[in-house]
Amino acid sequence: MAKQFLIVGANSGIGREVFTLLSKDGHEVFTTSRGSFDNPDRHFIMENLSAFDELEGLPNSLDGLLYCPGTINLKSIQRLQTDDLLEDLEINFFGAFKALKGMLPRLKNEDGGSVVFITTVATNVGMPMHGSIAAAKAALHGFAISMAAELAPRVAVNCVAPSLTNTPMAEFLLNSETKVQASEDRHPLKKIGNPASIAKTIELLMHAKDNGITGQTFNIDSGLSTLKA
Repeated sequence: MAKQFLIVGANSGIGREVFTLLSKDGHEVFTTSRGSFDNPDRHFIMENLSAFDELEGLPNSLDGLLYCPGTINLKSIQRLQTDDLLEDLEINFFGAFKALKGMLPRLKNEDGGSVVFITTVATNVGMPMHGSIAAAKAALHGFAISMAAELAPRVAVNCVAPSLTNTPMAEFLLNSETKVQASEDRHPLKKIGNPASIAKTIELLMHAKDNGITGQTFNIDSGLSTLKA
């Protein structure tokens, strides 16, 4: 049975892959991003992450919400400023809060729905230079777990926590063979994240309410968060 989903930040590497999977399954997928996206009549350009109540044309009921926007702001504490923290919180946490709050009436319609947030392995594994992004994603994770409890049984809320993933946002960390090799070597499975592989798990979680999954975090990190290779 075809469902209706919203992907916020569909231009991201992971969001684009999820869009492709859901569309291939025959679902109606609505998308947002700051620029154009090949999704005629179902795409909304959002200059900021505060206008979710202004998205005219969405269906009255949504089966799932995926929030993809994120940042990779790597600085030592000596260089880190309050403005860096505020920016990371605005995109990673407050944007997700506004998306869920704005879409909640639609997610609660009919049979309820599923929500997926993208966090990071850095909330569980201490990594140098990750103070700002780890703090912002940890806030998102705590929010997600609380919402999973608050919104049950109507809405399922889960997180996916990838390690470094080969997306345009991470290009500056993977722009040479040496950097790629060094990143792979830090992972027990000797692999960094692949958007297409991560999208498969997210696709499952977009149906989480049907499958009895809520309040969970799926670590897709080649073993980095739990293993020592």
